[in-house]
Amino acid sequence: MSQLIEEPRLFENLCSTVYLGIGFILVKRNRGKPGIDGVRIADFEANLDEELSQLQQELSNWTYQPSPVRRVEIPKPGGKGMRLLGIPTVRDRVVQATLKLLLEPIFDPHFSPNSYGFRPGRSQHQAVAAAQRIVNSGKPYVVDIDLSKFFDRIHHDRLIARMGEKITDKRILRLVGLMLRSGIMLNGVVIPSQEGAMQGGPFTPLTQRITFIDLCRIVQGRRFRRLRIASR
Repeated sequence: MSQLIEEPRLFENLCSTVYLGIGFILVKRNRGKPGIDGVRIADFEANLDEELSQLQQELSNWTYQPSPVRRVEIPKPGGKGMRLLGIPTVRDRVVQATLKLLLEPIFDPHFSPNSYGFRPGRSQHQAVAAAQRIVNSGKPYVVDIDLSKFFDRIHHDRLIARMGEKITDKRILRLVGLMLRSGIMLNGVVIPSQEGAMQGGPFTPLTQRITFIDLCRIVQGRRFRRLRIASR
């Protein structure tokens, strides 16, 4: 049975201007373009105290509503189609970055040690070194698997259920649901989000790792060595 993490102040910390301020620092560090409101990171920072205070109030009294993400398409390497990105507004990225900051320490210890993608303190260089050790151990075959449109097909309810195995604060789960279902703005029209987690937001990589828990359970105990870098 999964062990629930009792964290009575998880949501309260999210609503703290101190934690939201750290979230903004993370957003600023990653840079990025404006969302549908056109507000740049520099614009947000120019009124930082007011912006963080407004976010704190909206989160606390449940008037916070994530905006639809701005759809962006970028070519995949080698001309293999287009990668769909969703650019949240700066204020939404601050909330996502803060939420990731609070939840990552809860979930990361439960991820597979063979997982290197989107994890703190892990890199592609470490994944390559691990792969070399596996090859040197005498394994005769290498299978390269690319999960097509993985992010686009993340099941919202299943993801939230997996998160509920580790945290008890239903307010956090409710907020994650709001974020996932915030919609996509395309040519001035909002398209509802029925499934998937658009790449481009700070919280999306964590949703990918949590979703992969199911796959790790399936392959655990098989007679092959697995190594995961990232999903595209």
